[in-house]
Amino acid sequence: MLHPALIHRPDTHFKKKDPLDLRLGDRIRDLHDADSLQAGDIVILGVCNEVGVLANGGRAGAMEGPIYFRKAFTRLTDGCLAERGLWDAGDVPASVDYPVFFEATAAAVSACLRQGALPIVIGGGHDCAFGNYLGICALKDQLPPAVINIDAHLDMRPVEGPSSGNPFYRMLEHGLSGEDLAAIGLLHERNATAHVAYARGRGAYLYFMEPGKESQVLVEAQAALRRFQAKGRRILASFDVDSIGAAWASGVSALNPWGISADTAIQLARAFGRCPSVALFDLMEYSPAFDRDGRTGWLLAFLVAEFIQGLNERNPRS
Repeated sequence: MLHPALIHRPDTHFKKKDPLDLRLGDRIRDLHDADSLQAGDIVILGVCNEVGVLANGGRAGAMEGPIYFRKAFTRLTDGCLAERGLWDAGDVPASVDYPVFFEATAAAVSACLRQGALPIVIGGGHDCAFGNYLGICALKDQLPPAVINIDAHLDMRPVEGPSSGNPFYRMLEHGLSGEDLAAIGLLHERNATAHVAYARGRGAYLYFMEPGKESQVLVEAQAALRRFQAKGRRILASFDVDSIGAAWASGVSALNPWGISADTAIQLARAFGRCPSVALFDLMEYSPAFDRDGRTGWLLAFLVAEFIQGLNERNPRS
């Protein structure tokens, strides 16, 4: 068993059942045992926890993100998969007991990574990303991970309790070197001066968006990927959906009137997939309750499909 806490949701998988028009839902299989995985397989994992979102004053609804993501994602055609296996590990259920929740997430992530599979984790509050980080850290034979955060917020609020605003503070306090953390797509209007000072004091690389320079977000992310790859780091690529402007992504915990476009988001996802050092891709803070016409869920589905396309460009099964 992958982890006893995981809740499987096969009812969320769309199945076309047309051999001439296969969808991802026709290809996806429930994962109960990591021994079923082969190197290069894709594993979807949900983290259904919004305790930190609510504690940080965000809008309720992110705990439903993984469910509604699957409903959109499994409707896409299966061409991006090529010969890869696609698995659904289920959802880590909500819990107010943070250590238990993080342990369950980390155990599922590390089990997949040990088999050479690539976890794609859907949140849930961004605080859930700490469990992803711990899952990579559990691979003791590897160098410490590096982290790229695409986000409007630093999420370095110096609090120990539940908060969607503290995952990268947690990582740094756990032992992540600031030189191995890049936060890209930040907005000046969304980040406290004290949090910026803390991040810079720890040596983290910060890139704030400037008007008319959206394309620089992709340039900065690609440069960070190259830096971390050159250092031999496994990379956690963490993508908070609120980094995307509300015109493209209204279904988020913290709405942003200005952010990166859907096109830039797609290019970022493809770049993450192409990079051989990216070990895990997560998409956080999707809140279906605020998702008009399901457009945010569809965008997330496209982002994951583009990430898989990027994997195919780096190596057919790596």
